[in-house]
Amino acid sequence: MKTRILPALLPLALLVPACGDDSPSGSDSASASSTGSGTDASTSGGSSGGSSSEGTGTTSALDPCLACDANSDCSADGDCTCKDGFSGDGKSCADVDECESGQNSCDADATCTNEPGSYTCKCNDGYKGNGMSCKDIDECSEGSHQCDPNATCTNNDGGYACKCNDGFSGDGFSCSGGKAYGEPCAEGIECASGICLLGMFNHCSQLCDFDKANDCRDQGAKGLCLPVDNNQFVCAGTIETGADKDDEIVKNGTVLTRFFDKIGDVDIFRLDLPMGMYTVFLTPEPDDDAKIDFYDLEGKQLGTINEGGAGYEEGANYTANGYPIYMVVTNVGNTTGQYKLAVQAQ
Repeated sequence: MKTRILPALLPLALLVPACGDDSPSGSDSASASSTGSGTDASTSGGSSGGSSSEGTGTTSALDPCLACDANSDCSADGDCTCKDGFSGDGKSCADVDECESGQNSCDADATCTNEPGSYTCKCNDGYKGNGMSCKDIDECSEGSHQCDPNATCTNNDGGYACKCNDGFSGDGFSCSGGKAYGEPCAEGIECASGICLLGMFNHCSQLCDFDKANDCRDQGAKGLCLPVDNNQFVCAGTIETGADKDDEIVKNGTVLTRFFDKIGDVDIFRLDLPMGMYTVFLTPEPDDDAKIDFYDLEGKQLGTINEGGAGYEEGANYTANGYPIYMVVTNVGNTTGQYKLAVQAQ
């Protein structure tokens, strides 16, 4: 605010007319002086009084732009106008939500985000551009898809789809082959289980639990549960056992009685013995015949015992090296019945 100082007006001089008569100057003069002074005071009083007041006072002029909102522009003549992105009378301005009102230039495949006095546009997932212009990304041709190697990628608007190829099953992002257990394979992707056992077997396999004597049978597979890696075991081979769970892990001093449920019935036992010499005995019923096949943990056959005939005890001496082996007992007779299995250290 600026203050303007006005010059003080000099008071008018009191004019005393010359006396033209001999009247005593005391009272008349006083009266004339009073009258003249009064008249002059009356005549100049207002002006003198007004000038005195104006000369000692100040005037104020407020900036009209101070009344404008912070989000408005003020013209030279004091008019307030809200800035772009705001609405109101200039003295009060509110943000315009361009995203909600549709007053934006975002692409149909972009997301609008409101900001004070403005907004931003960002292309949606599956699209690329500056937000005001967005184009579909072809993930299949660009190689940015996550489809399984055995699946076909199909681009679509804003994304893509994966479908397992013929002979494979899954959701397209993970595909497994359709080959069942025992079918020949060269890679795990060919097998429904995802496991191809190579080496002397070369067939589709599956994981198994080595803590069980015949977990492969329990899972509906075939063969022996063999180690292939640290703490990993898979079913190997084509040995097929019956539904009866006569199988067991055999220790030193074990004596078992089991039953052949049918002709050709097969039972699997795993011998877990410390290093040493042992004798294995298998005794069938008098009219039945049985044999024993031995396999190591690589699936190789170590030997077969079937010296006698029906009713004869089959026995063998076995030198254990500290590693488990499998003993496969098969009914090779023409009848069914029970048999006894015994393992004893020498």
